[in-house]
Amino acid sequence: MIIGRLNDLVESKAFTEKLQSKLLFLKEADFSQAPAGRHEISEDLFFFLNEYETKESEDCFWEAHQKYLDFHYILEGKENIAVDHFENQRIIETYNEEKDAIFFEGDVHSMMTMNPGDVMICFPEDSHMAGIIAEKKQKVRKVVLKVKI
Repeated sequence: MIIGRLNDLVESKAFTEKLQSKLLFLKEADFSQAPAGRHEISEDLFFFLNEYETKESEDCFWEAHQKYLDFHYILEGKENIAVDHFENQRIIETYNEEKDAIFFEGDVHSMMTMNPGDVMICFPEDSHMAGIIAEKKQKVRKVVLKVKI
């Protein structure tokens, strides 16, 4: 998992060309007029523009992916994202190829507060639970860029 301010990650140039190009895509794209939902870019790349209100962690879910990396990029609002290694959790729904997701249950041990301009890259071993209240319930608008591995 990689977490940081998008501008800092782009400027660091510390990533593979594939990751760096996706960070640049997030930096240069204009998401202001994009409606909520799925947006296809290419066969190996798409994004969801998500808009939701944050919730208590008990009302959220743990997941991990095998075919795609997740780039969570916060546009508006603030949320907490719980993170863990998938081996520390119990599988409650085995891998669903259509959804590219495994669902888990487990305790929250680590949580990152994500603000506008922050990005989190989740790899296949990173289980994550997004949409958790940070300070107070609020609307979040974010991009989840899905990058084929």
